[in-house]
Amino acid sequence: MQSYAPIDQINHYAPIDQINHYAPIDQYDPNRQPQQLERRVNQLERQNERQEREINQLQRDVAQLQRRLQRVNQRVRAIENRLRIPFTPFEGEY
Repeated sequence: MQSYAPIDQINHYAPIDQINHYAPIDQYDPNRQPQQLERRVNQLERQNERQEREINQLQRDVAQLQRRLQRVNQRVRAIENRLRIPFTPFEGEY
């Protein structure tokens, strides 16, 4: 038989009052260097331009599909009128 001694739990987190919220920012942080910041800005600008092009393409696709749907609905209404079928939308449809 083995006996187990209780394990003391260690608080791995520093108390809030020990955290210095006003510590100066490291001037040599490589993420804050102008050349790397410029590269990151350029990368974000390219990503933004790609997303804008994608948004524009999706908006054109939506507009085209709306026009198609409108034409289909017009044809359906014409057929309904010709065959004298009353228009009764199904549950949840317009």
